Amino acid sequence: MDKRDNLSVVIHKKEDLRVEQTELPTEPGPYEVQLASHTVGICGSDVHFWKDGCIDKWVINEPIVTGHESSATVIKVGPNVKNLKVGDRVSVEPGVGCMSCQVCKDGFYNLCP
Repeated sequence: MDKRDNLSVVIHKKEDLRVEQTELPTEPGPYEVQLASHTVGICGSDVHFWKDGCIDKWVINEPIVTGHESSATVIKVGPNVKNLKVGDRVSVEPGVGCMSCQVCKDGFYNLCP
């Protein structure tokens, strides 16, 4: 496998799971970093999307990449990033809540409406 390979597990619809090559961005945005993933976990939500095609009202309408729980190394840093540098080891938490609603204030930002 070439270092530029970016293999991803993609769910296209209910019970349609594929390993695909996905395009790597050339450069991160001003406040973004690019990561090289080491270990990726499959979450229960990934399994629900694969087996059921949905989770409650969230339905797969277009392909989604699974494996949002991961550890990685920073390989590129956008010009405005101040708290990370190339070589830093990180864990990824992709959920970003509004931090204003009661759900977020209660600490459950992953359930932010």
